[in-house]
Amino acid sequence: MKNVYFVQPNNDLSGSLFLPYAVGTIAAYSFSREEINREYRLCQFVFTKRKIEELLEEIEKPYIIGFSNYMWSVQYNLDLASAIKKKWPECIIVFGGIQVTDDTEYLNKYPFIDLLIHGEGEEVFYDILMALSEGKEIENVFNISCRKNGVPIQTKKRDVCSLEGYPSPYIMGLFDYIVNDPKNKNIRFDATIETNRGCPYGCIYCCWSRNKSGIRQFSIERIKGDLKWMATHGISYCVCCDSNFGILERDEFIAEYVVELKKEYGYPEKFETTAAKNKDDLIFKINSKLEEASLNRGISLAVQSMSPEVLEIIGRKNMSIKNFSEQVEKYRKSGMYTHTDLILGLPGETLESFCRGLFEVIEAGQHSNINVHRCEFLPNTKMYSKSFVEKYKLKTIKSFLYQMHSSVDNDMKYASHSEIVVETSTMNMKEWREAQRVSICVQGLHGLGLLRFFAIYLRKAKDVPYYDFYMNLYKWIETESVVVKRILDKVCASFDVFLKGDGNLYFWDPRFGRVYWEFYEGLFLCCVAELNDFYEEIKKYVYRYFDDELLFEDLYLYQKSIISLPAQPIKAFEINFDWLSYFDNMYDPDYTLPIKKKLTLRIQESSIDNWEEYARVTVWYGKRIGKTVNKAECI
Repeated sequence: MKNVYFVQPNNDLSGSLFLPYAVGTIAAYSFSREEINREYRLCQFVFTKRKIEELLEEIEKPYIIGFSNYMWSVQYNLDLASAIKKKWPECIIVFGGIQVTDDTEYLNKYPFIDLLIHGEGEEVFYDILMALSEGKEIENVFNISCRKNGVPIQTKKRDVCSLEGYPSPYIMGLFDYIVNDPKNKNIRFDATIETNRGCPYGCIYCCWSRNKSGIRQFSIERIKGDLKWMATHGISYCVCCDSNFGILERDEFIAEYVVELKKEYGYPEKFETTAAKNKDDLIFKINSKLEEASLNRGISLAVQSMSPEVLEIIGRKNMSIKNFSEQVEKYRKSGMYTHTDLILGLPGETLESFCRGLFEVIEAGQHSNINVHRCEFLPNTKMYSKSFVEKYKLKTIKSFLYQMHSSVDNDMKYASHSEIVVETSTMNMKEWREAQRVSICVQGLHGLGLLRFFAIYLRKAKDVPYYDFYMNLYKWIETESVVVKRILDKVCASFDVFLKGDGNLYFWDPRFGRVYWEFYEGLFLCCVAELNDFYEEIKKYVYRYFDDELLFEDLYLYQKSIISLPAQPIKAFEINFDWLSYFDNMYDPDYTLPIKKKLTLRIQESSIDNWEEYARVTVWYGKRIGKTVNKAECI
């Protein structure tokens, strides 16, 4: 029997690990067939970044090893593959996955790699095993790169096929030994699921756009089997990898089944999806059902950019701003939290258009969750082509990939790189840096609540645009602030070294646990840790917008008191204006001024008594559902 191994290493996200679904699907396809089982033996999955020397002691006479490559795993895979080739020169090394470019580059650069799989791997890996078994020429296998007479070549391409009959690694029990192993009892396993493959859109920065096959569906029977396996094996967090969940009518049934499983088994606890565009009513129905069962982690209303010129370049069309605003309000009224994604560094974007777009999203009603992602330069995207790079003068810099909320104790010896667009023909690196710092301030100070209520009042009562309030605040921080400037500089300390090409992008602070934080999370945490000093200083900036000192002091007390804190006792405080009703009606255009009314408000005691737990529960887990802001009640 010839030993077959698969490698899909994941980073430890503070005690949780994803099961190796990608290689599991490839193993399931081949090892569901009798002809493969007659000659090959499926050995263990390598799903963590274990010490390579330890793995070499455990691996037994490998005949062929398949490596699935993502940006967070490729460097480890290269180091492991090189070590395996040295110890077992005859072992066949196969690289696949989204990080492998659609050419022979990896064969040119890495002599220890024997074969590349381009695109989906189930049928291709099976064809490789059969060709090796039958002694056929490997270059007759479609969708691979190999060497012929020592020269790298790429074979003919074949379109992807129907998913009918593709077996599931979950249902086949390929992961049972992992979740049942006593050695893994302290690991929380998370899982991914596909209900379909494909995407009807063509965004230039996204790998989904390279597949023109349309949407191909897995059978309902397989989907139900996968979900039930997760429920019965205690999988807490399930990520649905569909590009547009809710684009198909049957997705409502799938969501209903997830709800049924949670009611019966208690799992999965969360079911995260990427929602389809232009299916507002169906998506709302699906999310309402998931929300009722506490399965949502916030609902995505992504825009990526608000600039028409940028949207034209990147091949994307957003919903109208009117529709976007209506959707945000619809979810808010139903008690559901939404989040909106923007990308910094897209071609055609300027510093001005990016900042304007950021505040246009807030003006439309998205106050709590705006996620600004750095534009990643990803293989197998339209943006990755040489002609596109030259046309839009893209400049990129690589940083070690510090996955957010992963442990700082992870061995960076095997760390992969993230390649980030830091300059385009319309935004230079200095402007990129400023846009990044502005967005961190807005996300941390408005999105997580520290100044949100000041800004909303000034917009409603004084007609101060959010753009003016926060851009002037940013200028004030840069020129007059001491406390906030020190904190912002600390959080963004890695930027300048990174932009010189000599460092990496990351932030962590031992007060909040040994994990890496998003920069805006870091800003919020550091400001809350110095809450009194923060508000005493910020008072100097905000006061300039007020001409009623009583109202200002009242709102100042409310804004400061409403922020969640660790070790917070039951707190009661008196206000002179009905801020609760005012902010509950903040979308009512006729409710411009708060009613003058003496009230006593109460904040409940916090069950969290230390900064590390606060950072994890309130910020990491709770930011999407408003945990950074207290619920005040009248007494």
